[in-house]
Amino acid sequence: MHNVPPAASVRIDPGAATASLTSATGGPLASGAAFAVYRLGRSSFHAAVVRRVENQAVVVAERTEPIGGAEFDGLILAYLSGRHPDAGVRLWSRIADPSEAGDRQLRALLLEKITQAREQLSERDFTVITVPAADIKMPLTREEFESRVGELVDTTADVLEETLAEAGVHPAELAGLLMAGGASRTPLAATTLRRRFGLEPVLAAPNAKVLAAEAAPVATRELPFVDEEEAPRRRGQSRAVVIAAALLVVVGAGAAFGSQLGDGDSTEDVARDGESASAATTSEIATAAAPDVSATPSESASASPSESPTPEESAQGPEEPVEEATSSEEEPTTESAPTGEVPNLVGMSTADAHQAVEAAGFAGVDQSGEERGVFDWTYADCEIIRQSPEPGSTQALSESVSVTFSYTGEESECDV
Repeated sequence: MHNVPPAASVRIDPGAATASLTSATGGPLASGAAFAVYRLGRSSFHAAVVRRVENQAVVVAERTEPIGGAEFDGLILAYLSGRHPDAGVRLWSRIADPSEAGDRQLRALLLEKITQAREQLSERDFTVITVPAADIKMPLTREEFESRVGELVDTTADVLEETLAEAGVHPAELAGLLMAGGASRTPLAATTLRRRFGLEPVLAAPNAKVLAAEAAPVATRELPFVDEEEAPRRRGQSRAVVIAAALLVVVGAGAAFGSQLGDGDSTEDVARDGESASAATTSEIATAAAPDVSATPSESASASPSESPTPEESAQGPEEPVEEATSSEEEPTTESAPTGEVPNLVGMSTADAHQAVEAAGFAGVDQSGEERGVFDWTYADCEIIRQSPEPGSTQALSESVSVTFSYTGEESECDV
């Protein structure tokens, strides 16, 4: 008996999966025949190969990944925040970091609307996401949706391919390919499976249950259980880090954000770690850019007189007596103003630019806005598009750095 968390013991039920396949195809499964199961639910993906052995159906290989409809919805939410910045910088910031109950309710409502839109796009090419409470109305096409989730769908097909290889079954040998779970009704999933395996998948009935809370009985091989923190989440964890890093940039720009939703994992800790690392990096760059204080003229003048003469001086003979030089105390001391390397601010938000300039040791930021049209998504709100002096140039630390930022709506929303 394996000692595993309840979630890890959820497996494909071979009997229920066989019943769903025969119901969808209208024919029985021959003895010895094998079929594949592609189950894509809200928070997890299961791939399995089921074979009929005598009078029983057994699972011969199975794999899982924390990929599901909730993760699809999170990616669409991030996409919409960047696609429709005109909805308001402050609105997206509230949804990105819902610290209050009202903000959390608004985020949940918007995700619910996105789920409904995702389901509608299974049957149509276009829909509109509306949230009257926030005065939001955003169109979304099937093409836009599929472009956001295509990589995840490809990953599920990769997992199914690995499962077939583990079972020693070639796609051409399959008696069928059963698709189950709400998210599997995404048209892109069937298209991808058809292209990858050369087999026409069949959909299980909408309410068909193909998962069981216990391991499949009489399995021809026992698959090892793996801690959830190890292999089953290897793909989910890497995606969480990448998405969190990308969304930190756009949320910092004041126009976009995103979330990683998969089996209840949160990316807030990743986001905070990313911000801390960014601040530390900026501080290190500033320290490296600070100039070394060179020796003053007075220090040069006080060099030791006991230094040996050069060969040229020896050839010329003894020097004529000269008047004693004025002591270093009487010489005026002139020190050059400290300078530093100007950081690259283009692409940052105004808030991040102020922090970067302060960390580099300069006096401050002189900012001015450049308004763009509501449907111009070239830049995000409050994003730095130009700066002076140029990045990498040297400037006195007592000077300010001038920047120009892009905005729609009110320029004052980008004030720091």
